Amino acid sequence: MNRFSFRDHSRTMAATLAVVCGLLIVGCSRQTATQTPEVLRLGVDAGAMEDAPIFVAEAKGFWKDEHLNVEIRPFASGRLALDALIGNGVDAATASDIPVVFAAYHKHPVRIITTFSDSARDISMLARRDRGILKPQDLRGKKIALPLGTAAEYVMDMFLNRNNIARSAVTVVGLQAPDTVPALIRGDVDAVFGWQPYIYNGQQRLGANAVVVTSEGIYSEPFNIIVLDSALTARAEFLTKLLRGLEKAVEFTKSNRQDAITIVAAKLGIEVKTADAIWDYYSFQSVLRPSLASSLRDEGVWAKQAGIEKPDATEPPYESLVSDAIQRRLR
Repeated sequence: MNRFSFRDHSRTMAATLAVVCGLLIVGCSRQTATQTPEVLRLGVDAGAMEDAPIFVAEAKGFWKDEHLNVEIRPFASGRLALDALIGNGVDAATASDIPVVFAAYHKHPVRIITTFSDSARDISMLARRDRGILKPQDLRGKKIALPLGTAAEYVMDMFLNRNNIARSAVTVVGLQAPDTVPALIRGDVDAVFGWQPYIYNGQQRLGANAVVVTSEGIYSEPFNIIVLDSALTARAEFLTKLLRGLEKAVEFTKSNRQDAITIVAAKLGIEVKTADAIWDYYSFQSVLRPSLASSLRDEGVWAKQAGIEKPDATEPPYESLVSDAIQRRLR
């Protein structure tokens, strides 16, 4: 006797349909995953001219060409972007070399994988002439605003050292980079140390009352992409795509100056003529300079001498802070 009922047949059909639908869903999911670009969170100094190639790469879709979705996370400084990297808030960060030294002193496994911008004129002193400041030697007894833990603090100390002014002879006010120039304009402080385009905009607002001295001859600021050591292997493919798109952006800035300036001005919220006036302060290329580890060591010594790090603090392994692992994948 055939014991196969309509109910059994219905159950069999339902099971078959469930399997088929499941396979279709898996197949569609795999297809979607293949089509969806990989995501990488990049923390940047949202107000820095040094980040120009980053802004160009995003605007021109160079990372999308690499099937990489780079989510730009804005911060008030590279130091804050690096803090977010250490806290796993982003996957990579852009910053100068100075915050890297501080992070390394505190045992954070940070690694510079490329330098994409360099400038000896980005970090500058902007002072008020009516406060009796005509040159760095006049800073003694003055109130100075700057973003602490950044290249601006390093340059200020170099200015003071070269002019035999003890740090205790000035009053240092820690402010975020966007807040320094407004404080100077209001007269809350006598001078500021910072970067472009804040310095240029402040100079224009102060007019004849402005005194500007760049860091040329004292410090050339490398702007870098920094990751955690674990990412060099765990996210090597992502980072390779990141650098490949960045290299395209660097080449674009070199061969399409005006288009690049227009893109960067729009991103920074400044006039095109402002970006054009300071554009030649920068050298854009994706490299790892042999001298970078040595510079980090010199800055580590300064951090102790300035009292920012304890005299008995263990020196970081400076050579290990620079890694060419991702650069080598591009060759």
